[in-house]
Amino acid sequence: MFISIFRNLVLKFFFGSFLASFFVWLCLVFFQMGNPSRMSQWVWDVYEKKKATAMKIAGKKILVVAGSNVLFGVDSKMLEDALGESVVNFGVNAGVGLPVILNEAKKVLKEGDVVLLPLEYPLYSYDGKAGEQMIDYVFSRDSELFWRLSLFEKAYMVWHVSFKRVFEGYFVKSHKGVRVGVYGAFNVDDKGDQLHTSLSYRDESMLRELDRYERKPETYGRDFDADALGWRYLESFVKWCRSRDIRVIFMPSVLMRSPYYFSDNKEKWFYENLPNIVRDRGWEFAGKPYEYMYHKEDFFNTNFHLIDEARERRTLQMIRDLSRIM
Repeated sequence: MFISIFRNLVLKFFFGSFLASFFVWLCLVFFQMGNPSRMSQWVWDVYEKKKATAMKIAGKKILVVAGSNVLFGVDSKMLEDALGESVVNFGVNAGVGLPVILNEAKKVLKEGDVVLLPLEYPLYSYDGKAGEQMIDYVFSRDSELFWRLSLFEKAYMVWHVSFKRVFEGYFVKSHKGVRVGVYGAFNVDDKGDQLHTSLSYRDESMLRELDRYERKPETYGRDFDADALGWRYLESFVKWCRSRDIRVIFMPSVLMRSPYYFSDNKEKWFYENLPNIVRDRGWEFAGKPYEYMYHKEDFFNTNFHLIDEARERRTLQMIRDLSRIM
């Protein structure tokens, strides 16, 4: 009898302690939401600069939306001259996640615009499990978006935000723009293109990083999920755009070329069939993924970031593909 009572008291104590601890954690997380973090500073700065550029355009425009494969990989002036419309490079960082990327684009899109979506391939398989950069950006810069996420996404973010990140949200807040390094608004031109990425700026540490990517190809084909949450976000985005007479055209991302993407059955199937997977949903897709794969020498510091000399070739390929449907 005594043992049973003692066991129940212990269970109640531990259960109560867990609930109390979880409540305290929720309070710690939510009360620091909206405090700008250092990690998100450069992304915020670049988005603010690009949004200001886009909002200045009075007429119709072409918005190129994705992560850094676009930031580093599009010559907006060349694209603008070829297509005859104002172009804004709206690529920033795929790490902030598909919901953030699409939500930021909505803030500057207007009736009659055209959206090009050369999305990085893992974004198609977004499953609601936010990475560190998305968690940081949403909590620090776009808490309004947090409340529009699914219950699973909210719970995942609260559960996976680190104590270090919460601590920094209170005591290491950042308002000062980034002024050094590769990433930041200071290193982006007035069209939204990344600056200083010619071959002459690539150093030995960047080359070693590229060697690492060459040795370990990505597995986006094996990881692909046609039923992932990301597709619902894309469906909602396309529907939102169509209701405003905004044309959406999907395109391939750039990627470092690897024999693995041609020999592995799952990888080969993914790159050969992605355009049709998109078209089967009633959406437009221009281009073929294999034609946007480049050799290691064409990249700057990651397997998505082209050097200037290759950026021009990528943009010419985009122009060729778009000219067939626009």
